Amino acid sequence: MNILMVLSTKKYPPDGRVEREARDLIRSGHHLFLMARRGPDQPATETVEGVHVIRVPLPGQRKKAIADLIYFFFQRYFIFFYIVRACRRNRIDALHVHDLPYAFAATLAGKILGLDVTFDMHEHYVDMLRSSFETQVYRKFRPFAFVLLALLRLEEKYACRRARKIIVVADEHIERINRLGVAHKNIVVVTNTEDIDHFSGLPIDRSLMKKYRKDFIILYVGGFSPVRGLETALQALPAVIKKIPNAKLLLVGDGPSRRELQQLTRDLNLNEKVIFTGFEPFEKLPSYIRLCQVGLIPHISTPHIETTMPNKIFQFMMLAKPVVVSSTRPMMRVVRDAQCGLIFKERDPHSLAKTITQLKNENLRRRLGNNGQEAVQNRYHWQQTVQKLLALYQNELQSAAEQ
Repeated sequence: MNILMVLSTKKYPPDGRVEREARDLIRSGHHLFLMARRGPDQPATETVEGVHVIRVPLPGQRKKAIADLIYFFFQRYFIFFYIVRACRRNRIDALHVHDLPYAFAATLAGKILGLDVTFDMHEHYVDMLRSSFETQVYRKFRPFAFVLLALLRLEEKYACRRARKIIVVADEHIERINRLGVAHKNIVVVTNTEDIDHFSGLPIDRSLMKKYRKDFIILYVGGFSPVRGLETALQALPAVIKKIPNAKLLLVGDGPSRRELQQLTRDLNLNEKVIFTGFEPFEKLPSYIRLCQVGLIPHISTPHIETTMPNKIFQFMMLAKPVVVSSTRPMMRVVRDAQCGLIFKERDPHSLAKTITQLKNENLRRRLGNNGQEAVQNRYHWQQTVQKLLALYQNELQSAAEQ
């Protein structure tokens, strides 16, 4: 089967989830085409590890907030013409659109061309975008938020009802999709587990391990935005340091909240205890995880967070690191099932500090870490998760053969 994947707000590579899906679909005998944004110095077309990548132009080189507004209100609709052309040129049998921004265009193209469409919802995109208007970068564009979010809600409802299958990453998202008019049988959960073989095969940076060998590292990896709860982590750190003097908070990533987080770090006199690394390539992630004592995911409870599953929880578990997670439903479910970490009350610095200091106990860290690693090896791994995705396309092949 010739499948055209459409990736909206990112370039390719990298995108871990999309890469995992593409690798396994190719191994199963499908031909993968992928449409994504074209970044600087990237060719218009290229084959990357068997994926035939078709790249479309980014918005003009303007300030990020302005470029994003142009993208959301104008540029993303033009992807419809690129999709139709790519489908006709490459004899595409099925469309697979990742996330909401291009879902309307992809499902409309599918309707016109008579193609089945799979809508792969990485997250509750509308609520995620809503929270971004709280950051300093986007605050002045709040007047546009109401119109944009209303538009995206309409597009989401259309795409969900038009798509043949909806993929979500957490069981907790099913109920919301049902309310959009989608039957339970048309929703497939393909959660954000990690590919054990691929992740464990990445090289280890020994110099990085050596740099932090004397520190008690609390590690956060990911985006910086209001829903990530990093303010809570910073506010909890002074109390943690009183109990664990060599504790440091290592923040690996970037995002629109970085400036506010750096200011809060200065206000709390934590410059020596908080390290902002900036963006790091995916290949360095195992090194960072191996050097830490605690994997931290302090997300706050929002409709977005309560319906998604961060990939990082499974990466920490895979490398036998205890996790500290906030009291949000998807993460609590995994931590309680695997007995791989501790839970604190979301947005509560006192609760977080008390929880982290429990992990000063090395035996407790080892026990929780080993539990998590065993759970990943037995059930929380991509090789098992992806079977639902492969079955989805196998069923499409069988349906096509019967027609």
